[in-house]
Amino acid sequence: MKPYQDLTYRGRLRRMRQLARLALREYGLQDAPFKLVVWAGNTLFRVYGPASPVAPGNHNLFEPGQYLLRVHQPGYQEPEAIDLELTWLAAMRQEANLPVPEPIATLDGQWVPAINAPGVPGTRHCSLLRWIKGRSVKNRFRPHHLQAQGRLMARLHQFSIQWQPPAGLAKRKFDWDGLFQNDVGSGMANTDAWALLSPLHRKAFSFVADQIRDVMEDWGQGLDVFGLIHGDLGVDANLFFWHGEPRAIDFDDSGFGYWVFDLAVALDACRDDPAYPRYREALLNGYAEFRALPEQQAEQIELFLAGLQVYWNLWATGGTHLYPDLLAEFRERIALTADFVVRYARQKGCPL
Repeated sequence: MKPYQDLTYRGRLRRMRQLARLALREYGLQDAPFKLVVWAGNTLFRVYGPASPVAPGNHNLFEPGQYLLRVHQPGYQEPEAIDLELTWLAAMRQEANLPVPEPIATLDGQWVPAINAPGVPGTRHCSLLRWIKGRSVKNRFRPHHLQAQGRLMARLHQFSIQWQPPAGLAKRKFDWDGLFQNDVGSGMANTDAWALLSPLHRKAFSFVADQIRDVMEDWGQGLDVFGLIHGDLGVDANLFFWHGEPRAIDFDDSGFGYWVFDLAVALDACRDDPAYPRYREALLNGYAEFRALPEQQAEQIELFLAGLQVYWNLWATGGTHLYPDLLAEFRERIALTADFVVRYARQKGCPL
């Protein structure tokens, strides 16, 4: 059998399809047809199987008999982190009926089966979720979309506050080290990516990171400020709408972080829009319908929004240094995020 690394794209995909078939057997779906959705990091397949029972009132949430099979990228998420994500999703569905993906267990009750397939190196961990109805509004969003997103985020945060994760399961942290020091998937730790920045950007980024460190140290990590968050829920990505109602998808990058960081991620799509104040107001008005956000936390949203740009830029800088083919794809966004941080730092009095 030809080594996996020597295969063409089509050859590797054939092997991954064979692995997907083995994974679907674990769920009793070995005869279900499926098709590739995307192969970037995780490999995702849309599965068309028999309709399984859906709780009353949820017929408009899921596509009957359709599922998302995820073959998780080796080394990106530990099995325990995937297990926590799915346990959390299942609790949100069962205990609060929140509009989030519903995980499906294997026939023997596992959330994260380990699959070995001939010709595919290593063990691949998989998971299966019901397919949520809805569409992304992408760049066609309006303030009312942000207001709906705020309502949903507040419900997600409120659930995290009262839910106790099982002992022994852990996920990444969006704390200071998690944002500015750790390897978050580029292959290079962010602590090493700092050295690749220009002197101007390093100074502006350090200014923002230092301010965030002070805020985090002042706030601590109590449930009033910190808990399980989506971490990547933007109105232009990972948020579906169905007849005006929002649904959150793709919790793969979720973890423990500050509530205001999640809100900053929500505002990232409109950070440079002249109507940003309207979008911000709409998001927080929606949030306030379900959860009160103290003013001292709301006042730091823009700081965390700048910190998000630092975090993303460090990740992209490290990734493009190791994988130059990505540079063309990321060049414009690297420049835009860096410019945003420089403008923020100057507005806050940093001499640059």
